[in-house]
Amino acid sequence: MKNDINKAPNGFFENWINLKKMPYREVIEKFVKKSNEQKVLLAYQFEVESFPKNTQKELTISEENPFYFELGNVFKDSKWWEEVSVVDAMLYFLSVAKLRIPYFTKNYQSFPKKLTQKQKNEMFSLYQICTVYISWNAMREKKLRKIMGIKKGIFLT
Repeated sequence: MKNDINKAPNGFFENWINLKKMPYREVIEKFVKKSNEQKVLLAYQFEVESFPKNTQKELTISEENPFYFELGNVFKDSKWWEEVSVVDAMLYFLSVAKLRIPYFTKNYQSFPKKLTQKQKNEMFSLYQICTVYISWNAMREKKLRKIMGIKKGIFLT
């Protein structure tokens, strides 16, 4: 049976009301506990490849990339980690993408009232790319996990 590429994005948006209450920190914590660098890189690559080629280049992780530079602000803000829900995080990622990536600036001037399947897939992919990026950094840096208030193991480490 072939994987349904719409299943995860549809599930995400069908669960929107519950995701408004779910702390985003919990998503990162689960990811950090259950993943490894290879899984993270594969997940990142899969999500990036869902975008047009020129947008893929703009989603390439580097310290000079303005998108990731701006996204990195969450690494300094412990209050953000205390308050933000999964939905808040997704909306924040979209707002950063709209500022820094022309594809999103052009195609997502505002949050669509009725999402097409393509929009669901793209916004979910963006959410996943950001989640993978943040998780990857959290896996590698204890000080980030402390700011985020997440545990890698049984103890806060």
